[in-house]
Amino acid sequence: METATTTTAPSIKPRPLWYRRLNQTRGLLLALVSMAQMLDIINVASVTIALPLIMKDVGFSFDQLQVTSAYALAYGAFLLVGGRFGDLFGHRRIYILGVTWFSIWAIVNGFANDPVVMSVGRTLQGMGAGLTVPSALAMLTTTYPVGRERNFALAVFGGTGAAGSVIGVLLGGIFGSTIGWRWMFYITAMFGALLVVFGLIIIPASKGESLISDRRIDYLGIFAFCGGIVCIIFYLTESPASGWASAKTLTPFIIGLVLLLAFVFIEHKIDYPIMPLHIWRSQRLVASCLIIICVSAGLNALVYFSSMLFQNVLGYTPLKTSLAYIVHGVGGMFANILFTKVLTKVRSKIVMVVGWLFFIASGIVLAQVKADSSYWSYPFGALLLNCMGMAPVWLCCQINSVADANNENQGIVGAVYIVAQQLGTPIGIAIANIVANSKNSLTAMGAELLPGYRASFYAVTAIAGVGLVFTALVAANSDPVKVEESGDLVESGSVATVAGDEETQY
Repeated sequence: METATTTTAPSIKPRPLWYRRLNQTRGLLLALVSMAQMLDIINVASVTIALPLIMKDVGFSFDQLQVTSAYALAYGAFLLVGGRFGDLFGHRRIYILGVTWFSIWAIVNGFANDPVVMSVGRTLQGMGAGLTVPSALAMLTTTYPVGRERNFALAVFGGTGAAGSVIGVLLGGIFGSTIGWRWMFYITAMFGALLVVFGLIIIPASKGESLISDRRIDYLGIFAFCGGIVCIIFYLTESPASGWASAKTLTPFIIGLVLLLAFVFIEHKIDYPIMPLHIWRSQRLVASCLIIICVSAGLNALVYFSSMLFQNVLGYTPLKTSLAYIVHGVGGMFANILFTKVLTKVRSKIVMVVGWLFFIASGIVLAQVKADSSYWSYPFGALLLNCMGMAPVWLCCQINSVADANNENQGIVGAVYIVAQQLGTPIGIAIANIVANSKNSLTAMGAELLPGYRASFYAVTAIAGVGLVFTALVAANSDPVKVEESGDLVESGSVATVAGDEETQY
């Protein structure tokens, strides 16, 4: 018996020490998963800035503009799939698969010379992002215990998203004006390839394991949810241009509602749902989803109409417009870290209320812009106020949304939260667009557009006001940091130690 033990032991070749240390360093893991969200936001922001050039070079006509929303539709539809597949088959595996898929189609988009190729490529790239981001968030929340550590990690996660928006608009503006927009896709593909390589090294093998024994796949639920979300987002995106009651938009809307109702019925009846309905027993998740819809709606409406204001009224070039938003992205990064410190001393509901007041003020300040206003008179201050208001609300929502989830459901809960976040974008832009169009004629140009743009910024303040009311009525009033003292979920932050080594946690 002793001989057998002696002969088999040497056959297990240990990993090199550098590999084992990288594989178990939580700081590097945090950086890696945060980069996944940054990659997605860089992609979206850069394409948005360079969109006119892409449409011209690839051959999109104006009435084909909706095809460029294929990425957002696929991303929103596959978030739930990515989250649940991560829970079922391991978040490490789905993360690597998603980033690889995303990068492959980024290269295809870079070479695209046809609208159909670009549309298919953007759709499939969006699927990759939908698979990646929920697993990235789940690896973060299952690595860091509830409390100060997780709050800081989520602040970094959100801060890299803000950094991604800055990098994205700069890439879109600079590359579009110099070496060409195609390099935006090549750069993101190279970035994605690096994430795959480092992911294979850094992400612990334990993140590739599932805690769920029943791995059957709810295909009916996937079909109903994906189809329903695509139809609803299409309705919200297209209705401002095509009409809210037109057959082109109303038919998909009705189909979407039917599919989502069918989805709820399927999830209630099936033994292995893609979205276990019991997750909605968490009041913090429900409140976070309602509030983040308002945050996303107000934020994206403000960014969209401020960019229109900069270019159509103040005469900014696309590059100058992208530079104008640097304060928003950089301010968001620092605000995330700042409010992480504040949350150790102040209840989250109070922090969120203060954030909403800043948010409301940003819309009011932007509404004061005149045709001859300088950037420093109103826009700079408004964007600074907005990032200072958006960051604490966003951070608190992200912290609270996953606070009640166990490790088996971190992926799906994170995905549900991100779906709510995605739904806010078309809702906010649609509302602000209706208000703006009620004040402007179809032939308005230059300074004539100001009344509509001002009205859109007041619409943003109204959306923020609704968010403030939701916060006051339904947001959890408990301090998330208090959970740390109970020690209930501390084991979720543990990282397997290397045999014979003591690993410092940080």
